[in-house]
Amino acid sequence: MDTIDPRDFRPEKTAPVRSDSPGTVKVMPSPREMHHMHIYADENYASMVAFYKWLFNGEVVRVNPNGLTFIFYDDHDHRVVIIRRNDGEAKPARAIGVSHIAFAYASLGELLYVYQRMKERGYSPERTINQGNSTSFYYTDPDGNTIETIMDNYAPLDTQNYKRHYQWSEPFGKMAEASFDPDKMLAMYESGVPDTTLIDREEVRKMHADGRL
Repeated sequence: MDTIDPRDFRPEKTAPVRSDSPGTVKVMPSPREMHHMHIYADENYASMVAFYKWLFNGEVVRVNPNGLTFIFYDDHDHRVVIIRRNDGEAKPARAIGVSHIAFAYASLGELLYVYQRMKERGYSPERTINQGNSTSFYYTDPDGNTIETIMDNYAPLDTQNYKRHYQWSEPFGKMAEASFDPDKMLAMYESGVPDTTLIDREEVRKMHADGRL
């Protein structure tokens, strides 16, 4: 029986995204993306692995004997690590620290598809809201962490300017005015109402006020 030599999987050359000559970087750089997150789990370890593997349509790339499960969903080596902590304590309600982690999707259709599949598994969103520059669904994972599935309603620079100049302004109104019923949103989407209408905060505010959303 042939054995696998781990050295066969070591690339011959390194390949950084970019090579900067000495002195090129002159200001504090910003990260390119959110790379991955670590989540501690105890009695919910197996269900946490299953939850995130399913939610991201991901795969487990490695499970270490000391209780680290690495999950990926794209060309990165990992995006989420579920870590077993037998000496840990359950997270109290309203704990201080990271409040939630958001994962961006490309379209309203994708958000609503995730909503349907989550609902089938017993996960209903705690909150669904159009925040003007984005549309968001907030869920709770098996360990009580808040996970936001989100889409940008505008191009990147427009979303920045919206947040900088309009969001929370007087004409913006109260955030809750653009909350919506996800089942009504789904029904309207499937009936043919354009997604450009369903992600428009002003339209959502009107439909929320008259009961359509």
